[in-house]
Amino acid sequence: MSFEAYNKFATAVKEEMQSLNYEEQLGILTIVVNAMNSKKKETPAMSLEERLALFNEFKGAMKVPADFDAKKELTESLDERYGL
Repeated sequence: MSFEAYNKFATAVKEEMQSLNYEEQLGILTIVVNAMNSKKKETPAMSLEERLALFNEFKGAMKVPADFDAKKELTESLDERYGL
């Protein structure tokens, strides 16, 4: 989902939630939280070895020069984008 589509969806949900009374809002939020909790339980936890193997797999894909300055790059990017 694109950021713009997500924003439209989030705005529509917010407006719909504001049109409901407190008890209806609480009921909907309870359903969402319960769904999120059940999803967490369905997802098996990874062992430390599995997490390290996954990290090493992705770490190999990261190729940046030794003199790369992330803070400088972020600052320049923000300057270009927002004129800060």
